[in-house]
Amino acid sequence: MEMQWKIKDFAQFFGGFQTRQGVKTQSDGGYFLVQIRDFGNSRTWLDPSNFAKVSPKGINPDSCLRPGDVLFLAKGARNFAYAIPESLPSPLLAGSYFFIVRPNKSVFPPYLSWFLNQEPARRHFVQNATTGAHMPVVRRDDLENLKVPIPSLATQRKIVEFATLANQQRKLLAELAEKKDTLATAACLRAANQSNDPNS
Repeated sequence: MEMQWKIKDFAQFFGGFQTRQGVKTQSDGGYFLVQIRDFGNSRTWLDPSNFAKVSPKGINPDSCLRPGDVLFLAKGARNFAYAIPESLPSPLLAGSYFFIVRPNKSVFPPYLSWFLNQEPARRHFVQNATTGAHMPVVRRDDLENLKVPIPSLATQRKIVEFATLANQQRKLLAELAEKKDTLATAACLRAANQSNDPNS
């Protein structure tokens, strides 16, 4: 039988990098910083080429991102989760508007990220969000207490694989539809320009 666990039962939580004076970037900073701007529009990929560099003091080493951590955007109307891959530079920090969720070995991080982006989780966050600085905010308690179905690791991996393939198919179909629309528009314009005589 499939189990449902609260996230706090299988994961550690850390806050993002807090600063009172805004992010001050330094070309020789000792830490890289992930910000919302570094994500693509789909929020499914991360571009490390423009990571800001910072040199904060007193950083807890546990709050530095590790491969397998799940970032969750807690502020704004468009919450999303993203599992940190192996390929990113380090040491790496997350912006203050993110929670860092570090699952134990019973949970495949991309599976947790996938579930946090699904409708049941979205409903939970919308229903429980508070309003801060004129935008919705997901509180840590509401994230910690979200119940997540935990099948076997093998099943978690299969779900992620299937979801990834479905996303790729959706992207290819969208690209194909756009190309068909471009070709159809070009054909219509050619037909419209074949005759300049409005009475023909």
